[in-house]
Amino acid sequence: TLKVRDVEPRLDVLAFEGQEHLSQPFHYRVEFTSSERDLAAESLLGQDASFSLHAAPQKLPALGISAPEVKPLRTLQGVVTGFKRQSGSNDQATYEIVLQPRLALLGRGRQFRIYQHQSVPDIVESILRTRHGFEGQDFLFSLKRDYPKREQVMQYGESDLAFIARLLAEIGIWYRFSSDERLGIDVVEFCDDQRLYQFDIELPFRPQSGLGSSGQDGVWSLQSSHKVVEQHVHFRAYQHRDARAHLNGEIDQSRGATTTYGEAYHYAEPYRVLGDALSQDEDLQSESGYFYARLRHERYLNGQTQFSGISSSATLMPGQVLKVSGGAPQAFAPGVVITGLTTTAARDKSFEATFQAMPYSETVCFRPELKDKPQIAGTVPARVTSPQANDPYTHIDLEGRYRVSFLFDRDSWKAGEESVWLRLARPYAGDTYGLHLPLLAGTEVAVAFEQGDPDRPYIAHA
Repeated sequence: TLKVRDVEPRLDVLAFEGQEHLSQPFHYRVEFTSSERDLAAESLLGQDASFSLHAAPQKLPALGISAPEVKPLRTLQGVVTGFKRQSGSNDQATYEIVLQPRLALLGRGRQFRIYQHQSVPDIVESILRTRHGFEGQDFLFSLKRDYPKREQVMQYGESDLAFIARLLAEIGIWYRFSSDERLGIDVVEFCDDQRLYQFDIELPFRPQSGLGSSGQDGVWSLQSSHKVVEQHVHFRAYQHRDARAHLNGEIDQSRGATTTYGEAYHYAEPYRVLGDALSQDEDLQSESGYFYARLRHERYLNGQTQFSGISSSATLMPGQVLKVSGGAPQAFAPGVVITGLTTTAARDKSFEATFQAMPYSETVCFRPELKDKPQIAGTVPARVTSPQANDPYTHIDLEGRYRVSFLFDRDSWKAGEESVWLRLARPYAGDTYGLHLPLLAGTEVAVAFEQGDPDRPYIAHA
């Protein structure tokens, strides 16, 4: 059943195809007919819509008796992001819409912004609330960890969706979607632990078909693929505030399994403290060296074993742990975490859900793939700032650092707090030898970035 707000003509579904993945907005393409032969695009685009999946009726009602209302197996709430008129006749026309969650709209546009003294969840929430009108019922943070505030994070030429997805992936937070049937809205839920999967999903293995004589849903065409992945992760970073700090470490979450091989060496991860190699779960300090190393290794281990299959169940969703009973291959025994789903059905074709999955593990969680981070080549213009207007003296801290206002920044900040303290590149010949010509407020400077990282700025020259 397809319903679009403020569209009164009946919309009869012909076919649909849906794509769902953890940490991605779902994408449903729904083809339908309507007696209204010329629906206007503006009457559908951007409108709230719902798409409900119903079980096939077991018995048709007697002639003249209306069928009882049956609760749908599943309802997807979202917004229409695409519309197409395919054909028409004297009686009706055929159309197609694309249904996505509201979060998908954040992929439109691009921003250059600065965020200071906020954790990643804080930044995500502020974007959802202040720029896109999300309220408390529209999203949910189900996090097992606390995350530290970052001094400064820069959004550089990215859409809000790309920026949010990148930040969440960096610290291993994944998200999924559900529907609030009472409010008629889609809800995005952010999670960071395997304990937040949905459990108690069990279906029988039916090799020949997905629907037995009892009408019970099942799974078939089960496949598994396996490969050797990295055995351990070595990491190192440099922190200029404590140049002699030992920030090297190594981790092996496979415990030397023979199905793993090789070392993955990662340099310059964004951590300032090493953390404790023996700490587990929430006891391990968030955004420490060992925290990032474990996320790296979990991503490698996520790809070691991949499952796929087909089901007739319309209630399967990414983030569920599926148990397959009744003679399934041994690899499926621990349960599989559904990470992706492709659903199809038509008037002349039964519903099928093709799923992709990974093994369930109490020690390894699904982690989104890292997104490309913008790289800033060269320098970006800025001006030195001061908390006082027309300050005749330089505003500088004990380490010889300055605050600047980036020329691309459109936000309003308290004077002298437009950025974090930035180092100034200058001649240096030892602890007590060097040259520093102080910069006055208003001086134009060229800001460069270590390894092109937008979150690691310094003043290259004035």
